[in-house]
Amino acid sequence: MKPLKFTGKDMTAMCKANAPLPPLVNAQSIVINMSEMYKHQTQRRDPNRNPDWKYKLAAGEAFEGRVINWLTKEGHEAFKPIETTYDLHINIRVPLYGALHLTGECKWDIMAEQTRNLAVQTFDNGKPSGIHPDGPNPELWFHGVGKEMWVARTRLIQNLVEMHRTTWGGQTVPMGNKSEGAQGVLIPISVAKKAIGTEWVTL
Repeated sequence: MKPLKFTGKDMTAMCKANAPLPPLVNAQSIVINMSEMYKHQTQRRDPNRNPDWKYKLAAGEAFEGRVINWLTKEGHEAFKPIETTYDLHINIRVPLYGALHLTGECKWDIMAEQTRNLAVQTFDNGKPSGIHPDGPNPELWFHGVGKEMWVARTRLIQNLVEMHRTTWGGQTVPMGNKSEGAQGVLIPISVAKKAIGTEWVTL
């Protein structure tokens, strides 16, 4: 695991190999269980993708639709753009201002209910992605967990990881596209539930 470090505005990483772990998260669960759970999600360069790739793709797209429906019910406008940098483009209705245009990333986390951790990607194909500050950096993050959704500004999630950099914020695991070196940080749901400035909603 390559050490990373998040620092201030230009945070570029999140990993300390020897950082202590928080309660309920131990080294064995991360090294064995988490690595097994999050690897092999997709193999983009392999024409014979693993059997559940199409299922996971469909589940992710269905979640995007639920996010769009929720935003619409809240009085905002959201749509999936043609370009693929961001999952959503969103026009938030702001009183006395009009429409505030934002970008959004949607992640459907099929393992979160079981692991009690949110798997948030930081690298894919050797490049910063997800919440990494050097990646696309969407303004809003929508993380689906069962019937709930965690809504947060990406910057707040980056700050949360930096705040806990000596414990879980300093740990990363393989996830997503193993062949492309995807990895991410696991945020305890118990921490996300208490994070100031974020919101949990039922879909």
